[in-house]
Amino acid sequence: MTSPKGRKRLLVTSSGFLIVLFAALAIGEWMGWPFLRAPLEKQLSSKLQRQVNLGHDFRLHLLGSIRVQTNTLIISPPEWDGPDFVSAREIQLELPYRSILGALQGNSDLEITLLDVGQINARLIREASGRANWEFGNEAGGGTAVPRFRKLVVRDGRLKLQDAMSSLYINATATLEEGEGNKEPGLWAAADGHFQEKTFSASAYSPGLLPLVAPDDASTPIELSLKLQAGESNFSFTGHATNLLQFGGLNGAFTITGPSLAAPGDALGLTFPATDAFSMQGILHKQKTLWDITVTSFKVAQSHLSGSFQYDTAALQPHLTGKIRGTELALQDLAPAFGAPSDSETASEPVSTPRDSTNTPRRVLPQREFDIPSLRRMDADIDVRIDKATLGSLFALPLQPLQGRLTLNKGELKLDKFLARTADGELRGQMLLDSRQATPLWAVNLDWSGIKLEKWLSMRNSFARKSERIPPKTPGEPPEAPPFVTGKLAGQAKLRGYGSSTASMLGSLEGNTYLWIRDGSISQLVIEGIGLDAAQGLGLLIRGDKGIPLGCAAVSMTSQKGKLQTDIGIVDTPDSLILLTGNISLADENLDLSIKAKPHDNSFLALRSPIHIKGSFSSPRIRPDMGRIAVKAGAATVLGIAITPLAALLPLLDPSSTTTKDECNITLAKLKNVSGSPSPQK
Repeated sequence: MTSPKGRKRLLVTSSGFLIVLFAALAIGEWMGWPFLRAPLEKQLSSKLQRQVNLGHDFRLHLLGSIRVQTNTLIISPPEWDGPDFVSAREIQLELPYRSILGALQGNSDLEITLLDVGQINARLIREASGRANWEFGNEAGGGTAVPRFRKLVVRDGRLKLQDAMSSLYINATATLEEGEGNKEPGLWAAADGHFQEKTFSASAYSPGLLPLVAPDDASTPIELSLKLQAGESNFSFTGHATNLLQFGGLNGAFTITGPSLAAPGDALGLTFPATDAFSMQGILHKQKTLWDITVTSFKVAQSHLSGSFQYDTAALQPHLTGKIRGTELALQDLAPAFGAPSDSETASEPVSTPRDSTNTPRRVLPQREFDIPSLRRMDADIDVRIDKATLGSLFALPLQPLQGRLTLNKGELKLDKFLARTADGELRGQMLLDSRQATPLWAVNLDWSGIKLEKWLSMRNSFARKSERIPPKTPGEPPEAPPFVTGKLAGQAKLRGYGSSTASMLGSLEGNTYLWIRDGSISQLVIEGIGLDAAQGLGLLIRGDKGIPLGCAAVSMTSQKGKLQTDIGIVDTPDSLILLTGNISLADENLDLSIKAKPHDNSFLALRSPIHIKGSFSSPRIRPDMGRIAVKAGAATVLGIAITPLAALLPLLDPSSTTTKDECNITLAKLKNVSGSPSPQK
């Protein structure tokens, strides 16, 4: 047994030890445990596999919870990275013991009561291989989880992000107040940078940062408002997000505006057509590699479309599927997709002249090259159904409806199962652009049939006599002027060309085009005008014009190296037979056509002469054969002087043709092997 004296000595020793211990703790708390800085740096460096440096003004308090204050914190990058990773100033950190014990036992994530940072600079790098300098710890261990914060304050934050995987570079500034006790918590950020080699600027707001950068996609979504400007394009998003560093999850409403749909497509690495200025609204939902996009409204000029799409980036070649729907599509709004200038570009251009400064005829066909490489960015399968597609002022009726299947497969763009109806008729066929070849291939295979010209064309014959007028649909309205031409239009085109622009493709065009009109009529004034029959034309202007039957009307053209050669061109009426000959050079943009009329009746004061259409597309010249007219006029003058003034009319007398009906039948017979072509008329 211990003697009383021994027990007293033990008590004194224990008390002294406790006093010394409490004194040491008190002094340590008072001084802030500066001698623990080096061991703590060593432990943190070991845990993070990075060099960690705490500032010289380091203070640590251990009573109740772990509280750290320091003027500087520097976390070095991994060995493979550059000179800096994270540096911070004026830091306050509070960490409860229960959170540390839970994290050490693996029962919960580390929870930090307070982190208050006066200034922080971060440089985040991710290589093309996916290796990132923000992944702490050993790769085998899977890194260290992002902790949870009760309160997080960053008064001046600066971030540089370089992500080679997405070709994204950001230079951002931010302020952040997040967690308990903040009256106006939130993240306010502004940034500029470039994505896919396109520059941008952005601003963002969120009630907090940590859920946005947490690696767990299943974490609670947090509100996010984002505005982005790239050139003249603007994007805004309001919704919720998770795992923003990996673009893990997004759900909300978006708006996009810009000068062309191709601009945001380029920025996002997608294949979109060139358009005029547009606006788009919709709902966006993204989870991991799958994007669900519902476009509630897409407007460009007169077009109003909508759609729903899925974009999957998991595959080696991203794939877009979906549907395009719409109440109206104005086909002229797609002109920029074929290299033509947009409305805004046309408005800003000076007034063009038929010839340039070198007196060379101005080119009409679009010369702008298409963005062929964009066709290889992704694959696509889109179902297209448009209620109405308008064709311009020349046409009274639109295509209604228009439908087809648009596919993009490894650079081959195809519009298949194309069907459009208008004026009781329809168009069917297929269009193809194959960018896999060294020189892109374009191919068109279209058939059209049963299109009633009197319904389809908007031009009306204001010279028609009263008996030819169409009764009004609404009582009290004046009668409607009839069309210049009626009948059922049919035909087909099988064409192909090569090139990276509309001009080069048309300039190399090969193939055949046929068209014909059944069961129709045509303005007699037009026929007499083509025949330069002054007497008949003057009479029609006085009495009023009328429609005369079309015995046959057909055109067949063959294209070789961009030159359309007229094989057949014939319009037969009881009055005259009209023949079209010549060619159209799409390569040189030149016209060389002749229109000749052969009468079926006798006519006085007829200057029957071929009409020649020559010149460039930008400056065509339409004129009769002045040589023949001069011969007739000269003969009339000689006879009038030498014999009698009435004899001057003899050269102008145009005897009727007796063989033209056979010519029409023979010509139409040449088309009988063409699918859907008419039989010779009798």
